[in-house]
Amino acid sequence: MKLTKHTDYALRILMYAALQPEGQLLSIQEVTDTYDLSRNHVMKIVQKLGHEGYLKTLRGKGGGFTLGKPPEAINLGELVLCMETTMKVVECEQPMCRISPGCELKGVLAEAVAAFMAVLNRYSLADLIGNRKELIKLLAIA
Repeated sequence: MKLTKHTDYALRILMYAALQPEGQLLSIQEVTDTYDLSRNHVMKIVQKLGHEGYLKTLRGKGGGFTLGKPPEAINLGELVLCMETTMKVVECEQPMCRISPGCELKGVLAEAVAAFMAVLNRYSLADLIGNRKELIKLLAIA
């Protein structure tokens, strides 16, 4: 199972926001500079995270974004499901696989995805920033 860059960046953005002093507004530029990411990608991800309530966004001059929920309220499994367009490991229908009607692989892979999600569901954003001091130093957060 491989997560898309979209989900990877969403996790990084949320971690960065969670490490900031409460209520401090962040800018797209600050995130792109910190992680060396595409501005376009970050803008799309912040917009989606804002729409889903993970971030609070404020548009216009002096705007920015901040965490929309406490870190312990952001479940990693739910976040991944929100950000990923599909959780399929393989595509059996496009093109249609000849052995699909009798294939046992689909069931094994579905079980693997369920196990992957079960692990993610046990964790929150707060768990990802448990080493807060080290992360703040690595990200050069004032």
